[in-house]
Amino acid sequence: MRKPLELAVVGSGVAGLYAAITAVEHGHRVTLLTKDALADSNSWYAQGGIAAVGPRGTSRGDQVASHIEDTLTAGARLNDPAAVRALCSSAWGHIEALMALGTDFDAEPSGEHPALGLEAAHTHARILHAGGDSTGKVIASALIDLCRRLAGQGRLEILEHAFVTDLVDDAGVVTGLRYLQGAEAIRLEADVVLLATGGIGSLYGWTTNPAGATGDGAALAWRAGALMVDAEFVQFHPTLVRAGRFMVSEAVRGEGAILIDGDGHRFMTGVHPAAELAPRDVVARAIHHVHATGGQVFLDARAVEDAKGQGYLARRFPSITTRLAALGLDLAAAPVPVTEAQHYWMGGVHADGCGRTTVPGLRVAGEAACTGTHGANRLASNSLLEALVHGFGAASSLGADDAGEACTPTAIDYVFELSDGATDPAAAPLSLEGLQELATARLGVERTGEGLAKAVATLTAAPSGPGARTREEAELGHLITVGRLIAEAALARTTSIGAHYRTDAPPPTAAPRRVRTGFVRATRTPTPDTSAGTGSNDLLLTGSPNP
Repeated sequence: MRKPLELAVVGSGVAGLYAAITAVEHGHRVTLLTKDALADSNSWYAQGGIAAVGPRGTSRGDQVASHIEDTLTAGARLNDPAAVRALCSSAWGHIEALMALGTDFDAEPSGEHPALGLEAAHTHARILHAGGDSTGKVIASALIDLCRRLAGQGRLEILEHAFVTDLVDDAGVVTGLRYLQGAEAIRLEADVVLLATGGIGSLYGWTTNPAGATGDGAALAWRAGALMVDAEFVQFHPTLVRAGRFMVSEAVRGEGAILIDGDGHRFMTGVHPAAELAPRDVVARAIHHVHATGGQVFLDARAVEDAKGQGYLARRFPSITTRLAALGLDLAAAPVPVTEAQHYWMGGVHADGCGRTTVPGLRVAGEAACTGTHGANRLASNSLLEALVHGFGAASSLGADDAGEACTPTAIDYVFELSDGATDPAAAPLSLEGLQELATARLGVERTGEGLAKAVATLTAAPSGPGARTREEAELGHLITVGRLIAEAALARTTSIGAHYRTDAPPPTAAPRRVRTGFVRATRTPTPDTSAGTGSNDLLLTGSPNP
């Protein structure tokens, strides 16, 4: 048996919860930290489902190879093929594990098989749901219940309202972390730290993420020297209801709902052969274009209700129906106004299939990680699956010599060294509102080289390092760090691909060369020169900085 390790898991979404449970089952001593309550995570609010090919799917003609191909296609083939194969081939095993832990997925009317839904860019119905439109909540609830039981047995320590401020570094090896609990600053020693802190939604004015999605894990790993990759790829969900700041699941379009403009015109049929079920970046840009030209966009599900019977939408999407009703809206009765909003970050901390980063002692899983699974655009309902697969992989592979282990990047074409920047003491402080305004305008669905250069200059001058006095200041610093990484990466990639779309560089007609870029924190501090747009990047690996 392997020697037990002290593991600190930061984050209580599906990736963190599943990793903590797995590590306990493998005999390790685990502390699970979350900055709010256990249920406060992106996973909890995930309406959509989880993609997996199981016996019911294969009986209908689906296969794992098709899931792999759909994932690669949605990701513009910028994915790491090995990571995609690992994700899709292990999916059903984790579904069975969730069922064994008490997760009840929705079933077909006969009750014999799980119900399978269709979502954008999938060629087969392979999406499992739970609670209609509460899949994340149902899965997370089952995992939280088990974590509570393990804590009651003394096998797991849970620290809620524990905000991690720094990683402890000993000669380049992560050996623990520091966190705030109330007004008390505490140091926690660990053989391995696993960051599973979720997304970056608070960087943008409109997002489907909860307020706690502030890029904490990415910023902590960046300060520790970890390699960051694919930062330019930010996914926008097509259907946010602004009035209630919540999204309407893509599964509604999978059931047959359509998108119309203010004149009642179904515009997606002229944009993509798959219409409303095109990849998310395509649909989000189409909606953005309607709004940019002064129009409005609505989600129209009336035909679904007519075809499947009165009350169908309320039964299939109970949470969405309830929230819309509170706003005086009803999917079954009238079109609902929607807009595009930040949803998911395909970039993040570079990690291999075991969650290892380029920093010894530091692992990462879930949205904070970038394993190459999603490429330039995430396939719908692969996020909960990735959280399970890589949360499990990070915890189940822990060995006694982990403090000396780090991954060696093999699929990254160009790596740039990025300085911490030179803060201008005369510059006005960047507020959260100012940051969100900048990100929405410059780092959104559509980008330009000029706008990205201005974003880089502003974010380089803004303070984002350690030394914050409050959680709010620290979170703002984390978001500034993430924003700068996105801006630098988007500026370096002068072609459009997937979720990264520059209006000054439309997608090439031929298949683009598969190129991935990353950034590492400079060990020295060169003088930034942004006059050429990317002057603050020092190339470490030979090649063009403009993939």
